[in-house]
Parts: sequence; C-alpha cells; structure tokens
Amino acid sequence: MAAMKTALAAMCVLTLIAVAFLSVSLIVLRPPRANYPVWFTLAAFCAIQGGLTLVALSAGALSTALRVGVLAGGAVLAALGVWMVRGTLTSAHFEGYALVLGSMLVVQGALTLGGFFRWRDFRTA
Repeated sequence: MAAMKTALAAMCVLTLIAVAFLSVSLIVLRPPRANYPVWFTLAAFCAIQGGLTLVALSAGALSTALRVGVLAGGAVLAALGVWMVRGTLTSAHFEGYALVLGSMLVVQGALTLGGFFRWRDFRTA
C-alpha cells in the first residue's frame, strides 16, 4: 500500500508539471486549433484533483468527505484520460501530448481508486 501511495504522489506531481507546461506552451505558442475554454477547464480540474490527492496522501486520518471527493475525482480523471487517448487515436490529426497526458490521467485515476477505495465502507450490515 505504501508503494502505491508513493507512486500516486509521483504521478500527481508529474501530471501537475505536465499540465502547467502544456498550459504555458498553449498561451505562448497560440496554436490555431486550440480550444482554450476546454483546455483550461480540464487543466484546472487536473490541478485541483492533483493537489487534493496530495493533501489526502499527506493527511494522517482522512475524513469521509475528503476520501469520497478524491475517489470521485480519480474516477473522473481516468474517464478524461480515456476520452483524450481515444480522441487522439481516432482523430485525423495526431496530438502526441494528448496521448501522453491522457495516459498519465488514466494511470493517476487508477492509482487514486486503488489507493483510497475501501470495500468495508460499502458493506451493508
């Protein structure tokens, strides 16, 4: 479990760095086909989720609300990652950054779900 949380923390940091780098490059380079509202909405969500996950990892005892929020965010990240990868692989215009970032989001979402999900919280008495 400790190795999974270490991997999750590393993946959160890498994803935050990638999102920051790509956001700055989008602002500086101004590609003609960029969808700025969608990108910055996704970037903000990824940054907030990554930060929230890092806070949850560093906290000793988690509140139920924080754990559920991190789990829900992890599931959304994984879904966004799958959407990005699928969109890249089926598009006529290949975007390498979308493939790499989408894959990173899938891994981060899976590690988040694996690291914070507890079956005992969903059992009925």
